[in-house]
Amino acid sequence: MAFGLAVAPVALLRGQDSEDAAVVSLRETISKIVETDALRSKELADWEARKASMAELLELHRRELALLDEELEKAGGSADEFAARKDEKAREIARLKEARDAVRAAVLKARPRMLALAKRFPQPLGDEVESDRLKLEGWREDEEPRAALQAVLSMVGAAEQFNRRITRSIEVRDDREVEVLYLGLARAYYGDRNGNAGVGMAGVDGWQWESKPELAGEIASAFDQLDRKRPPELVELPVKIITEGGAR
Repeated sequence: MAFGLAVAPVALLRGQDSEDAAVVSLRETISKIVETDALRSKELADWEARKASMAELLELHRRELALLDEELEKAGGSADEFAARKDEKAREIARLKEARDAVRAAVLKARPRMLALAKRFPQPLGDEVESDRLKLEGWREDEEPRAALQAVLSMVGAAEQFNRRITRSIEVRDDREVEVLYLGLARAYYGDRNGNAGVGMAGVDGWQWESKPELAGEIASAFDQLDRKRPPELVELPVKIITEGGAR
């Protein structure tokens, strides 16, 4: 009995130790499970955070790509618009060049004729267009035609105006200073108070003058009427009409 009693407590202790070991092992296991769950939760949270961050980055990249596409479209449009303006300017330059070439050709054709006509201008008209005549005379084919064209147009305009009006001037005829009355470019008459008188008309080398003393009275009367020194009345002065062939 004694032996049996002695053995019983030991067996009981061993059973208790085994139970305690099992509890400790269980606790350790549970602790590991908890740590694993905590680690898993932390990793999951970290992943969610990284996932959100990556989503934000992807959205940002998407927006950047959209902006880049927009800028590329704008750049493409601007390039097309620039190309269109460039083509239009090129066409405009070509038109201007054609116009300039046409002006140059017109000036080259009109220049010799205009200079020849200028030699036939009466003195007052010649003095009026002298600067334009010199400009046209000094122009060269390799120069810009604008100035020469302006000279031609100015001379033609001055001649037209002169041809539409009566012009009076003081000139030297028959070695005397006389007053000259131009009826446009068709005819001219000169005279003074001393009986000197004559007529003039345009010729190939300039105006040709012919003394006509018998016209002194009529010419003096014409000047007096222009000066309102006498009432208007009919004045008869000789006029010759020359056809293109030279017949009078």
